[in-house]
Formats: sequence, structure tokens, C-alpha cells
Amino acid sequence: MLSNPPIDPNQAVVIKPSSQFYPGPYQTRVLAVDGARAVLQVPLHQGKVVLLSVGTKLEVTTIDGNRRFLSEVLARNYTDTPTLTISLPAHENQHVKTAKVIAVTSGKGGVGKTGLVINTGIALAQHGLKVFIIDADLGTANVDVLLNIQATYNLRHVVDRQKDILDIVVEGPGGIFLVPGGSGFQSLADMDTTQLQRVINSCKTLEAYADIIMIDTGAGLSKGVINFILAADQVVVVTTTEPHAITDAYAILKVTSEYQPRPRCGLVINRAETAGEARQVGERMAAVVRRFLQMDLDLLGFVPDDPTVSKAIKRQTPHILAFPNAPAAQGMRAISRRLWQPAEPEAGERSFFDRFRDLLTRGKDSHRPPRA
Repeated sequence: MLSNPPIDPNQAVVIKPSSQFYPGPYQTRVLAVDGARAVLQVPLHQGKVVLLSVGTKLEVTTIDGNRRFLSEVLARNYTDTPTLTISLPAHENQHVKTAKVIAVTSGKGGVGKTGLVINTGIALAQHGLKVFIIDADLGTANVDVLLNIQATYNLRHVVDRQKDILDIVVEGPGGIFLVPGGSGFQSLADMDTTQLQRVINSCKTLEAYADIIMIDTGAGLSKGVINFILAADQVVVVTTTEPHAITDAYAILKVTSEYQPRPRCGLVINRAETAGEARQVGERMAAVVRRFLQMDLDLLGFVPDDPTVSKAIKRQTPHILAFPNAPAAQGMRAISRRLWQPAEPEAGERSFFDRFRDLLTRGKDSHRPPRA
């Protein structure tokens, strides 16, 4: 008998059956746990009962993403309250590693932020990592346009309780997965507690499936952008070598420096004419940030000015796939290698979505350092 089962009664779980007709995933609830078995409420799909036969293999994930295990349908009952009896693992499943969340932002629009997200995401996926991109560009989402994807649903449908997060995920080119944005995240700060809990818990489901979650934030200093930055495991600030872009990137870092704890921040120089120009801009900015903001700034690399980038955009094809040997593609692959630094989470470390929920519900001032 299990001394410490991986799921508990009344706990919400997501099941992904190995079934041609019902591939899922579906959200349901645990009704009872008895030894090496658990009884689940039969999930519904489009208002109809999901008919899973005995012997169907399942992947079961708790809704908070902390537990995941393989299972099998042992019995089913469709009288009164429809239920499924599933197997539990013979020993306690190991803690599921939390996905690394990278927020990519910029002080101003037009610096190539979204293109960097797409192409570095594909470069990471090419190394065997499962990469999800959340298009959170606050009403001007365009990742699906750049990828030539016709998305039926987006985050607005999650906010409006029409779909769960896994219902709106679409597979993109190069092995990445996209959560289309729409204007879904614009109203998160205005939700009541119940709505907020549902949306954040829905997003947390991704952590059980992803190695990396990349968030394409809006440009500028809106409250939504700052919340993404503060909750992320790593922040990537994108700038060009133009003076106004550098000034706006510094403004992002300055605001970030006013909060505790400070996120880890890195800098990418896009459209640099030469490696020397990129190095000069990066080193100068790192020195200024260290002197005036008392922050360390990771120099993640640069993307050279490359005419093939605009050609790929016009084709609606990721540059790294259209021109894999071009200088810009080489730069983005180098950046992706610096972004992927796997590390086991510290004991008690909370996930991105837990931290993001706290930021929205507590308000930003609770994260500012006390004034002298």
C-alpha cells in the first residue's frame, strides 16, 4: 500500500490518454485514493463523457504541476456518477522539475524582440528541450502572425472561461509550442480572486510539460510587463545600438532595480553592425548598470545586422529555419546556449505562476525595498 500517494482525494488533475479518439488532455478530479488505485471523475469533452476503455495508458499530472506519473485505466463505471479507476505508481513519484521561465522584454517596440523569442526558442527546441512561447504582448500579440499560424483560440478564451490553457496551445515550426496572446492578459489585474485562481492554475499546467517557457512581453513599462519581469526566473532585455533604444532599455533595468528580490537580467544587442560595436554597447551598459543601479547585467550576446532576417519575416518563416547558416542565425543559437543553464530548484522555491499571482494580488508596492 502506498504510504504517500502522488495524488489526494478532491485534487484536480490533468489526464492525457494514449487514445486515438480521446487524446486529451482533460482536466478532472480525484474522488478517492485506495492503496495502489485512485478513482477519478470521468472527464467531459464538449459536453460528452470521455469513453476510455480498460487498459488505456494515461499520463496524470496534478493541476499545480508538481506531480506527474504514468498510469492505466483499470476499471470504469458509467452508472450514477461516471468514474474511472486508475493505477498509481508503486512508489512516490519524484518531484517534477519546474520549467525555467524567461521573460523577454524591451524598452521600446521595433527592436526585434519577438523575432528573438521565436528563433532562440526554436534553437532550444533543436537541442531536445520542450519550449512553450506565451505571447503576452498586451493586446498587440503577433507571434502567430510571424509564424503564419491561424490560431482558433487565444488567451482571451482562457480569461473568459471558454477554454483551458491546453486547449489553446498550438504546435509551431521547429518543435516549439505557442500560447497565442490576443488581448488575454490585459484584464488579469482586474479579475476577482476566483477568476485569477482559475487562469493562473490553468497556466501552471504548462510547467509539467515544458522545460522552458518563454514569455514575449509588451514593450515599455506597463504594470503587466513589470509583473512578468519580477516573476520570471530570467529576464532578457533586447535593444539595438541606437541611442534611444539603449536609453529605453536602461529605463526597464532601472525600474527593475527598485524591487526586491531582483530578477536575473541579461542583455541582447540586436542588429549590431559589427561584433566590436555590440561588445562596446554591452560593456558600457553593464558598467553603468553596475555603478548606478548596483545590478549585475549578463551579456548574453548579439545578433548582427543581416538582410536575410527581413527576408524570413516576409516569408513568415523563422529565420533560423529559413537561413540556418546566416550570421543572424548563428548569433541566435549562441544566445540560446547561454539562456539554457539547467539548475535544480532550491527547496521551497516557488514557480513563476505562483510568484506572478502574488504580484497581481498583493500589488507592486509590497515588493519595493523599505525606504530609509
